Amino acid sequence: MTPLALFLLPGNLVSDALHIEAEDSRVMTRTLVNMLFWNLCAVLVVLPFV
Repeated sequence: MTPLALFLLPGNLVSDALHIEAEDSRVMTRTLVNMLFWNLCAVLVVLPFV
C-alpha cells in the first residue's frame, strides 16, 4: 500500500461504508473524515508533551 493510499484510507472506508458514489460527494466526505482523523492522531501524539 502506498503512503498516499494509507493517508486517504480513513476517508475512503467511510465513503464506502456510506455507499457514496458521486465523486464530488466522495471528495467532500473523504476530506472531512481525513482531517478529523489525522488531526485527532496528531493531537493525541503531541498531548503528552504539553
